[in-house]
Amino acid sequence: MQEISLLAYALLGLLQQQPRSGYDLRKIFANTPMGTFSDSPGAIYPALQRLERRGLVSSRVYASSGLRRRRLFRPTASGKRAFKSWQTRAISSDDVVHRADELMLRFSFMDETADSAQAMRFLRALIKELAAYIPNLRHFLRVQGAGMPLSGRLALESGIRSYETLLQWTRSALGIYTRRRKRGARK
Repeated sequence: MQEISLLAYALLGLLQQQPRSGYDLRKIFANTPMGTFSDSPGAIYPALQRLERRGLVSSRVYASSGLRRRRLFRPTASGKRAFKSWQTRAISSDDVVHRADELMLRFSFMDETADSAQAMRFLRALIKELAAYIPNLRHFLRVQGAGMPLSGRLALESGIRSYETLLQWTRSALGIYTRRRKRGARK
C-alpha cells in the first residue's frame, strides 16, 4: 500500500477536529503555525483527492451562500484508524534523528485523538530516545570538534542545543500531564 505523506497526516488530524473544506484547510496552513505545510491549492486538493481515493476521507457537497457550494471532507473509520496507528507508533532513534517535526505533529493532535495515558507514553518514549541520542552527539563533538571547520562545529553545537531544549520541553510536558492526572484523581 502507498505510504501516507506527512501533509496527508496533517490533513487527517485537522479533519478529525471537524469537517472542513479544502479552502478551510488552506487558511489554516496560511495563518497558523502549521504554515510549514504549503497552503497551495496544488498541494492541498490533490492530497485530499488521494486520501479520498484511498478511502481515508469522504466528502460531501453542501449548498452555501451565493452560487458557490462547499465540499466538506471528514475522515472515514479507516482514516481514523490509519491516523491513530501513525500517531501511536513506537518512537525510534531514527525518528528523533530524522523526523523530529513529524514527532511534534503526531503529538500535537494527541489530546483530540488519543487519551492522556497515550500522550504520556509518547512523551516518556521521546525522553528515552532523546536522552540516548544527545550523549552520542556530545561525544562526536568532543572527538571530532577540534578537526571540524568552525562553522560546522558551531552548527553541530546548535543542533545539540536544539535536542537538549526538546528534551527539556518533553520532560516539562510530561510533568504537566502528570500533575493534571493527579489533580483529576483527587476529584
